[in-house]
Amino acid sequence: MTTSFEVSEIFHASPEKILSLINNFELYKEFLPGCIESTRLPCDEDGLVKGRLVFSIMSKTYSFESINKTHGFDVNISQSQGPFIDFSAMWSLELIDSNTTKVNFLTKFRLPFFLKIFAQQSIIEKIGTKFMQAFGEQLNAKKP
Repeated sequence: MTTSFEVSEIFHASPEKILSLINNFELYKEFLPGCIESTRLPCDEDGLVKGRLVFSIMSKTYSFESINKTHGFDVNISQSQGPFIDFSAMWSLELIDSNTTKVNFLTKFRLPFFLKIFAQQSIIEKIGTKFMQAFGEQLNAKKP
């Protein structure tokens, strides 16, 4: 069964600043709840950014590698390796004015049986909301 999470937030930042944070894998361990390691991986293709995030959840670690493909103000994310059967996400940024951007985030994924405990919609909503709050706090903490 596919699980999804969707949220929209307005941030007081330019789309370029938001895109920079989305694609800055090295920084995720500093603000993303449960993320204990974050690394940018080598990639030679224009418009693609690869990275690895390692999460600690209930005394277990899970490694997630993804490919971010940026086109304009959209970032499509797909899992290249990790715990999901399949995973995709999309960040879509809409310029409101020079320093205000509406951010739409949508993710869809399927988890293997041993991780389905995390697929309850209430847990997904809680984790997704914490992620967006942490993202917004980090975005506001960064200097322009």
